[in-house]
Amino acid sequence: MKKADKLVRLIHNPSAGEGKYSKPEIVKIMKSHGYECSYVSSEKKSLKDIAPETQFIAIAGGDGTIRKTIMNLLSKKLKFKRPIALLPFGTANNIATSLGINEDVSKNVSTWDNYKLRNFDVGQIIGLDKAAYFIEAVGFGLFPKLIETLEKKDTSNIETAEDEFELALSELLKITQTYSAISCTVEIDNQIIEEDCLMVEVMNISRLGPNLKLSEKADPGDGFFDVIIIPVEKRIVMEKYIQDIAQGKKVTFPIKPIHAKTLNVTWKGSDIHIDDEIRNEEKGISLEISLLHSLLEVIVNKDDLN
Repeated sequence: MKKADKLVRLIHNPSAGEGKYSKPEIVKIMKSHGYECSYVSSEKKSLKDIAPETQFIAIAGGDGTIRKTIMNLLSKKLKFKRPIALLPFGTANNIATSLGINEDVSKNVSTWDNYKLRNFDVGQIIGLDKAAYFIEAVGFGLFPKLIETLEKKDTSNIETAEDEFELALSELLKITQTYSAISCTVEIDNQIIEEDCLMVEVMNISRLGPNLKLSEKADPGDGFFDVIIIPVEKRIVMEKYIQDIAQGKKVTFPIKPIHAKTLNVTWKGSDIHIDDEIRNEEKGISLEISLLHSLLEVIVNKDDLN
């Protein structure tokens, strides 16, 4: 008797990666590896009516689709907790890349029978009008300014991911060269850091923005944030790093992160981002940032783990 296919709920963004993979293509690949697909577009109520026999939830799309689905998942009271599989189709794919997940769909799906569940933490922010959550990073200064700048840009001439990265790095360099330092206080454990800063990033994953690996060893399941603080006197260091990356050099980010489970940040400016969302708050905001450890489980290939 033929072994029954395993049931997977597939949440797919058809436009991700310029529509590189269509619904029939993904379903066919999954079928060839022994998975029955319960398909739904990411634009619909993707977590509604999940069958009890569903093995896990697969998310096919870029960082935005992954983030949206995870946040919806956290807000739902599903009868059974299910692990998440990622099929990264976006431009940067910072989340999947931080987990070492293959971007080739067939190779990725082929590892699902030999997987390990990896914990994935979620960040929580207190101090806004209501509690907020993040899976990538919350930050102040350069990167929210970059997001805001790129949203206003005419990108009709952008044709490839390489063009998009080039534009983002070019704009980030300009912002870094001209950004006015902001007074900031960061309280971590018993340490108080008071600086005029260009940037503070509280990172849950290793990469940010145009695939910049700002924290070499950041692990989204280790129970710690990696906090990057760039004081104004490190402006030239940041500029050089961006220039080196733009020139295709393999360089390590020169500023070491600080590990923290909880911290308080008081930022006297208004440039704040939560994952890819801009939050234009009043100047002088104070936030308490804490980590919800092992809230999610993500499928990764055993052979790719260190």
